[in-house]
Formats: sequence, structure tokens, C-alpha cells
Amino acid sequence: MVSTVVLVAVAGMFLVTLVAATGSGRLAADFHASYLQAAQSLRASGTPYSSTAELPYLYPPVLAELIVPLTYLPEGVASFLAFVASFAAVMGALALVGVRDLRCYAAVVIWAPGWNAFEMANATAAMTLLAALAWRYRDHAWPAAGALGLALSVKLFLWPLVVWNAATHRVRTAVLTLGVAAIVLVTSWAVIGFEGLGSYPDQLREGGFSNSYSFAGMASSLGLDPLVGRIAMVLVGGALLVAVGYLGQRGDDVQSFACAFVAALALSPVVWLHYPVLLAVPLGIARPRFAPIWLLPIVLWVCPRAANGDGVQPFIPAIVVAVMLVALLVSPGAVRRPVESPA
Repeated sequence: MVSTVVLVAVAGMFLVTLVAATGSGRLAADFHASYLQAAQSLRASGTPYSSTAELPYLYPPVLAELIVPLTYLPEGVASFLAFVASFAAVMGALALVGVRDLRCYAAVVIWAPGWNAFEMANATAAMTLLAALAWRYRDHAWPAAGALGLALSVKLFLWPLVVWNAATHRVRTAVLTLGVAAIVLVTSWAVIGFEGLGSYPDQLREGGFSNSYSFAGMASSLGLDPLVGRIAMVLVGGALLVAVGYLGQRGDDVQSFACAFVAALALSPVVWLHYPVLLAVPLGIARPRFAPIWLLPIVLWVCPRAANGDGVQPFIPAIVVAVMLVALLVSPGAVRRPVESPA
């Protein structure tokens, strides 16, 4: 009872600080500085890839297209709605995977990745909800493929979840996911006459991700050649994908799912502080009741939100994610759910 009161009280204070920032420009920073401006550019000039945006828009056009209706609202109102939607998405993801312990919800609010996802109103919150939907409806091909396919059309880095589907004998879902993602991507580009498609890969390469928490960022912080980071990324990510396949074939659905999430983070060329909020999904599945592991991501408050910091800071997110994965794989309290035959 005491732990519930304390966690809920602290989480409430955290949320109050965010609500108090309404209209300051700090709340929903990614949303209004990148997504909303991209949607405004789409309305005005037919392309979301405007050089005048505060932050570069580095996503396929579908995200900006979905946000266009919000451009008819005052920016402050649109940003507040984006914040509310981000909070609801992450909380909804926990509910979808069966978490009923209020302390778990409060803990995610207190997480540095959780708070950062709400503060920035970044697409990562939506990815968390879509991943939870993919799990909830994993044995129903079309709903799962629709959720995961939409996620991939916004942020491709969750593609290891397709491997998880294939490894757990849901090949139809995996194929449908790729089909949905391809259809959404082609359609969203077609809507804008494929404007900016040719230069999009160059925009990604010039994104300046060497100061993120990815393997490339960690290598850069050590003064190493970026190739070292890419090699580490491939080795670690590849090993995790092998684990996804092995555990999936064994019938360890939850553990294979968890490895797929961590593989997505390992293989991503960019990892910001809000990315680990995605781990709330496999953690909620494996440990739906509160346990000390739910507090671990609070450690990430020592890391900067806009860069990867100095000294040991660039490595702390990777360490926290690794510890969480080990806890999910070896903890006797974790829930083991066997693979079911697809419906």
C-alpha cells in the first residue's frame, strides 16, 4: 500500500511538471518542431520535407499526413493533444498486455524514457501502443499485421518483430505485415507525388546520429571509427535475432518477443533516451505485477535527453537494456507463455 501511494504521488508530480509546461515550447517539442511543421509544410507546399523546420523531419510522409488535421488547431492546443495522446498510448499499451498493477503504470511515468516520450510527444509512444496491439492480437493475422505494418511504415526499426512472428510459426502474419507496410509506404509517397523520395536516404545519412545512444554513438564517444560501432551493431543485433529464432522455435513466445525488442534497439542506427520506453511492453507481458525490475529505467535520469553525454553516460542505456533482458530471460518470476496455433 505504501509503495503504491509513493509511486503514484511521484508520478503525479512528474505529470504536473509536464502539464505546467503547456504553451512554453518545451512540451511536445518533437511534435511541434518537427511533425507539426512537416504537416504544415505538406498543406502549404505538398511536401513534408521542408528546409525551414526547426527539427528535420526524418520519417516517411505517412506520419505528417496523419497529423494534417491538427494543423487547423492553434499550435499550443495541438501540442497538448499530442502530449495527451503520447501518455494515453503508453498507458494503453500496458493495459493491452495485461498489466493491472497501478504501481507499474506509475513506474513507467517516472522512467526517464517514459517521461521523455511524453515530454517530446515523439512517435515512439505510438510505436509502443502498436507493438502492444501486435502482441495482443498475435494469433489473429490481420489485426496484428495491421498494427505492426503501420508501425513499420512510420519507423522501420521495429522490423525484428517480423522475425519474431516468423519464428513463432506466424508466417502469415509476418508476410501480411510486410505487405501492409509496403502498401502504406507506397500510398503515402504517392499522395505527395513521390516528392522527396529520391533525397530521403541522404536525409537519413545526414541526420547526425553519432551523438545518440546507438552502437555508433557509443563508438563515437570512445573516439573510435564509426565502422567499429556498425560491426558491434551487426554482431550484437545478429546474436539477438538468432535468439529470437531459437526461443521462438522452442515455444518461448514472451522471451522471443523480448529479444526482438532488444534486437530492434541494437540494430537501430539511432537510439534516443525515449526509445527504451518500448521495453514496457515485453516487461508488462512477463512481469504484470510490480517488481524491482520496474524501477530500473529510472537510472537513465543520469543521461542527457538531447545527446549521449560524456564519460560512462553513453553506455548506461545499453547496460540498463541488457540487464532488463537478462532479467526477463532468467527470472523465475517471469511469465512463460507458449506459442499458440494461429487462429
